[in-house]
Amino acid sequence: MTGRTLPGEPEAAGRLVELLAEQSPRYAGRTSNEAERLRGELLASFETAGLPTEAIPFMLEELETGRNPSTVAAAGRALRGAATIPAEAPELLVAAIARLRGSDDVVSFAPFAPGVADAHGATALAELAATLAVLGPGAKHVIPAVQALLEGEGFSTAMRAELALALDALRGTEAPAGCCGAEESTEMDPPGLDAAPAPAIRTELGEVALENQDGVRLTFADAFASRPSALAFFYTRCMNPEKCSLTVTRLTRLARLVAENGLEANVAGMSYDPRYDRPGRLKTYGADRGMVFSPRCSLLRTRGPFDPIREAFALGVGFGPVTVNRHRLDLVVLDTSLEIAKTFERRLWHEESVFEALRAASA
Repeated sequence: MTGRTLPGEPEAAGRLVELLAEQSPRYAGRTSNEAERLRGELLASFETAGLPTEAIPFMLEELETGRNPSTVAAAGRALRGAATIPAEAPELLVAAIARLRGSDDVVSFAPFAPGVADAHGATALAELAATLAVLGPGAKHVIPAVQALLEGEGFSTAMRAELALALDALRGTEAPAGCCGAEESTEMDPPGLDAAPAPAIRTELGEVALENQDGVRLTFADAFASRPSALAFFYTRCMNPEKCSLTVTRLTRLARLVAENGLEANVAGMSYDPRYDRPGRLKTYGADRGMVFSPRCSLLRTRGPFDPIREAFALGVGFGPVTVNRHRLDLVVLDTSLEIAKTFERRLWHEESVFEALRAASA
């Protein structure tokens, strides 16, 4: 494996970024597998087109929470097109290798190619290890983590050889072409958590009909007006434990933090999948993750179409023939007038940071 093979193509890269949004018509009506296949093709294209700054949060998100081997491998390949590697990228690459060690599929990024890649294709983990090698000594701080992977179990002989090559490159024993140094970063949360200012909430949003986990019917304004609110989005059929399940677990921790500090605020999750996620299912899902329900801590669904919510918050979610085919992480903090005070998107958020945003919104 090598680094970038072509000079960057800014115009092509810009067009690719526009296609990454989960709500893009490109994904509408497709199954999850089809959506993942298309996304992998897009992400891998940044290796040669060049990786612009605005695309980096998509790559880091995939490395942090992705479960599809092909799509995660494509994100690793995309990083080879970056002029400067984000500081957290090496750790996320190592974590992705550990997370997918039992799913080392052969991958292909050819458009709409059926089945797996040809016999000469690389595996998903080999792609990630190759990107670590491209980073070289600039990412030497992850050497202990890579060494631990190499000494652990669950990797094929071929993958151990790839990890050994990456380890040599990180130590400077071998310096692949195209390696890039890592930026310094002092932020508490990963870059990309704070989205661009969202569109103003439409006044009719307050009238959207909702139902909570106990079957209580209320409007959006009933649920969230008069107190600052943290509202995250999930659905119970989500197969990625790093997304919806963890979102509700972290909402539980956030609600506990709010209660312990005596902050008057709402903490809630809302389903992308209101037809399926009926009250009983919401209640079981929350309870299984430790949620203690109250008037200020709830799981909700819309009683009608979800579209008004998706549009109001510009949510990164796409729908296939039956249910969600792909979504990003989304959490909004609302002030007492139901206006957006802060957004957390795409990356894993920390309950302490959301608590501080709630406290600022209540001032």
